Amino acid sequence: MKYHTILRTCYPHAKIEDDCYNWWERHQLKIQQVQQEKYDIIFIGDSITHFFHSAEGAGNSENEKIWQEFFGNCKVLNLGYGYDRPQNTLWHLDNGEFESQHPKLIVLNIGTNCFSISERYDGDSPETAFEGIKTVIERLFELSPESKLILMEIFPRRPLEIQDKIDRTNCLLRKFANSDERITLLSLSDKLAPAGELNIDLYADKTCHPNARGYRFWGEILAPYIKKFIEK
Repeated sequence: MKYHTILRTCYPHAKIEDDCYNWWERHQLKIQQVQQEKYDIIFIGDSITHFFHSAEGAGNSENEKIWQEFFGNCKVLNLGYGYDRPQNTLWHLDNGEFESQHPKLIVLNIGTNCFSISERYDGDSPETAFEGIKTVIERLFELSPESKLILMEIFPRRPLEIQDKIDRTNCLLRKFANSDERITLLSLSDKLAPAGELNIDLYADKTCHPNARGYRFWGEILAPYIKKFIEK
């Protein structure tokens, strides 16, 4: 794939941030997993995806119970990495974590960290975030053109200046998803932020990460697609 040479979200990049786990150890674990198994479902994303599957060192037991309830009967791989951005996802895809994988279904939830500013990263515009996500999708279809892809709108979060950027990015994602029949766009906004107000009862940190109830809503919205594409 010829990557965009200007926008940083569109070019593969290894670990940028430090988080509550060892990024490189997780990378090696994922390499081992894809060498040992062919998966029907692959989740790809940042910490929101990572924390759903606590058996691999993140999240909590309630999240794990929900994961097993909805996905335990499937061959499913979690490629979520805390603090990742689209350029990190591209790096994972280009460095063996999707090797020989042709899942029936991919669930992609990436982009919120484009608006997380740190000492190492000064944030992106909605347009730059969108281009990165689009590049990830294009790369996934190059690697596995027969897969169906569920693209999650970026989850609501606070503060408000970040939410405004998320809303603008999601608008671009909707237009893009509508142009490709292989993509199903799903949103949890009506649950996580009804009437535009963040429902903090569904968040573990009151800003970004869902709690177990929030993850249950995610599992419930995915369940019909699991049944449609996996349990045939």
